[in-house]
Amino acid sequence: MFPNNAFMNAHEYFYYKLRNVTHDEDPTNTTSTWFIKRQIREDAPTELQANFEAYLTVYGSIACVLGSILNVFATKSLSNSTRMVWGHLLVVVVFIPTIALTFINFDDDQSFFFNLSMGLISIACFGSLGMMAGGVLGLSALFPPKYTQAVMIGQSFAGVLAALMSILCQAVTSDVILNGQMYFGFSLLMCFISLATYYYLTTLTPPIELEDVDGLIENEEDVQGFDGDNEVSIEAQASHFPPIDSEISSENQEEEGQNWTMYTDIIKKSAIDLTTISVVLIVTLAAYPGLTSLVHSTSRNHTWNSYFSAVASFLLYNCGDLIGRSSANSLRLPRKYLLCIAFLRFLLIPMIAMCNVAPRAHTHAMIPYDGVFILLVILLSISHGFCITNATIGATMSIEKESRELAGSIISLIGVTAAMMGGVLGVLIIKLI
Repeated sequence: MFPNNAFMNAHEYFYYKLRNVTHDEDPTNTTSTWFIKRQIREDAPTELQANFEAYLTVYGSIACVLGSILNVFATKSLSNSTRMVWGHLLVVVVFIPTIALTFINFDDDQSFFFNLSMGLISIACFGSLGMMAGGVLGLSALFPPKYTQAVMIGQSFAGVLAALMSILCQAVTSDVILNGQMYFGFSLLMCFISLATYYYLTTLTPPIELEDVDGLIENEEDVQGFDGDNEVSIEAQASHFPPIDSEISSENQEEEGQNWTMYTDIIKKSAIDLTTISVVLIVTLAAYPGLTSLVHSTSRNHTWNSYFSAVASFLLYNCGDLIGRSSANSLRLPRKYLLCIAFLRFLLIPMIAMCNVAPRAHTHAMIPYDGVFILLVILLSISHGFCITNATIGATMSIEKESRELAGSIISLIGVTAAMMGGVLGVLIIKLI
């Protein structure tokens, strides 16, 4: 999740690259954060600035869909490790030229920089949210629900970390160029840390919960591996779990490839949960980050204005999302209630659109209050985290154990497809207001 969040939160850097260069009357302060914010607030953002987050969501979502399709159909033919390593490599390939672009002046051809950035973002999303996210979710689906929840919490924490990094970089330096270099450099470092952590994960023997012992241990010799302390010995576990990076035999691949009903069965059994996930993501991506990032504070406090978007839009949303995902396992709701909440969230879109969004060409701000906007972001984020985590756990638990890894990949594919639809809806809303 971190690459996508990194590009979302580096908006100050991209706003500078896409600024109105005819207003560069003070070259010394042109790269200052406050100069960029003042230019957007007083002179209105350029078309490229106003559309950046929305197009980032659309381009990134399309790439995620393509990556998730590849991940679904490669689940039975390529090992989890193969998909994960290639996903990491794609992200590394993206961040190296992204850092290089911070040293190049694109004032004479901002459209080229915009299109190039969208291409790099798409490749990063293809490898991360497309291949890596689906692979990890599929792997966690093989274990009890708390492991799926842990993955969902990890996704949300990536957003919190990215938002904090954005705020920290702004606090350390007001130079948006140096800000972007620090931010993308840290993102590249995070990718290497992630790859090292995954490699360490592949060396571990998967744990077995007490509730799974009866179904996994079949003979007396295996029972001797149970030590009575809620654990099963390495020897007993190894006989039931292949290594994470093991591949399925060609014979099994052929059998699975002919059995297309497996895909339809998974979708039928988890239809309500998949619908909930889709509706939740459509609403969220229609509002965040494309619409919420355009909301400006009405306060006269200079410091609050400087950090308003980073705090009220990005950090607050990701913290609320983290709270929602963390509380999902403590409060489980029936599927029909989750689906109702998901549809009720559509009401949040027009309410956020009525906040102090700028620029707007066809309507006027009807709710120009910072406090109301913050409340709407809290409702959007907590409901997103709570509903999507509950629905994801419900979807994976409704599938037989032998099909759960594939189910996790399918859930990821449907999720990113819904996110793409939400991103497109968000662009249309921005055009309409």
